[in-house]
Amino acid sequence: FHDTYPIEQYHSESFGNKHFDILSKQNEGFRSDTGEGTALDWLFGPFAFRAELARKWMTYGGDSWDAQMIPYVRGVRKRNWRIASVVVDFKHEEVMKGQEEGGKAWTEKRLLQLNLLFDLLGKELSP
Repeated sequence: FHDTYPIEQYHSESFGNKHFDILSKQNEGFRSDTGEGTALDWLFGPFAFRAELARKWMTYGGDSWDAQMIPYVRGVRKRNWRIASVVVDFKHEEVMKGQEEGGKAWTEKRLLQLNLLFDLLGKELSP
């Protein structure tokens, strides 16, 4: 992750994941059997869910990063869903890293993403 992602993305996703893990610990459904918070990679793009749950994503009105996360946060909080992270050995292509790293447009995108999610996802994770 650190070696293949643009440095700005590495830092923004590490910071965002830590923040959302802290918030999620306030919710019983996000705690493990030991009472600890479940560490999730909140900002990793791909995710999977059971087909019968698709309606929850299709009926959510968001149109950005929140549209991926808020339906499963609501499911955990209100419907006792269980979620988990799996390790995916994903590596950014070197050319992609080179195109994004150090670019003003990309740093602005990372900041926009964090601001939007700190607001919308933060509200959903708050008790």
